[in-house]
Amino acid sequence: MKKALLFAAMAPLLSGCLFAPTDAGWALIEQSKRSGYALENTGAITKHGRACAQNILGLVAQGDSSIEAARRNGGITKVMAVDHEIESYIVFAKVCTTVAGQ
Repeated sequence: MKKALLFAAMAPLLSGCLFAPTDAGWALIEQSKRSGYALENTGAITKHGRACAQNILGLVAQGDSSIEAARRNGGITKVMAVDHEIESYIVFAKVCTTVAGQ
């Protein structure tokens, strides 16, 4: 009986649904920034756009953290750089994409 309770308590941790991916593996708690792309600069960066998505317990997710959503939010027609930010705290995760361009 004790083994069954222990397994039931550990199952969410073992399933990976409470973890956020990192470059080094999987982490329970993470705050990181990553440069995604540095596209060819053919002019000055004049605009920035940001889009975020959240996840609670791997069960409830909302938002759009796509490059396209960030581009629309910033009114950008020419994307020149893309960065990603990840925050993960055991039961809550947030991913944001920031684009820069013209």
